[in-house]
Order: sequence, then C-alpha cells, then structure tokens
Amino acid sequence: MPKFNFYSAWMDPVFYLWAAVAAVALFTLVYSIRRYLELKNANVFEEEGVPEEPADPDLLPPVAEQPDLPEPAVQAAASQAAPIPAEVPAGGNRAENFVRGIYEGISGLDGRLRVIEAALSKGRVNNDFTVKFLEDMLADIDSLDKPKLKARIAYLLSDLKK
Repeated sequence: MPKFNFYSAWMDPVFYLWAAVAAVALFTLVYSIRRYLELKNANVFEEEGVPEEPADPDLLPPVAEQPDLPEPAVQAAASQAAPIPAEVPAGGNRAENFVRGIYEGISGLDGRLRVIEAALSKGRVNNDFTVKFLEDMLADIDSLDKPKLKARIAYLLSDLKK
C-alpha cells in the first residue's frame, strides 16, 4: 500500500471531487439556516404589525365632522408640481427599531477605527525608533563611555514609558 502524503493528495482528482462535495454541503447548510431564520423572523414581525380590533364598537369615541376637502383640480396640480415623500412613522415596529439601532451603533465605527489606527501607528513608529536607537547604540558600544551609555538607556526608557 502506498504511503499517504499531501503531494499525492493534491494530484488526485478524487480529492477535488470530495472537496467539491464538502463545499456544496457547507453552502447548502448555510443557505438553509439563513432561510429558516428569515422565515422565523418574518412570522414574528407579521403578527406584530396587525392592530387589535376593539371588542365593542360602542366604546369608540365619536367621530368629529369631516373637514372640507380641497377641490380635486387644485390637489392634482399640487401633486404634479412637487411630489412629497411619505413620512416614516416615528414609532415603527421592532424590525425597524432594530435596524435603526444597528445603524446608530455602526455610525461611530469609522471614527473609532481611525482612533485605533492612529494609536497603533504611533506605537509602531515608537517601536521602529526604539529598534533603530538600540542598533545604533550596539554599533557604537565600544566608543561609548559609561555615563553616555547610561544617559542613552535612560532616554530610551523615558521614551518607552510614554
């Protein structure tokens, strides 16, 4: 029986067949889970959007007189001149509030990432300086006397503490 090694596995077409089967199975699993969650979440929000009917119509408050409506010709001219976008209800349902919460949480992400990148790049520049400083000190160690060496090490420590 031949020995198994990775080189022979890469050369074998059966390996690629099994890799393709595994990829299709993984894709199907992820798609199925995503579809299941979409259906599950859709049912939750559909039930929530239906307003409750009052049990007794006699409990409804009396309807005030209807105000005079503008003439249709004036209304048609106004709608053609400047279409007004529909206003989004302030309350919304849970899904809209959830999405708004996500957008509010992500809105400051770019600024926070810039702060983190600036802090990391500052630390890296400081690290590069430290390495260069130590290399120069090592190159000149024979020509440096003890007080100069102490002063350079003290300076390096103070820079690293920042």
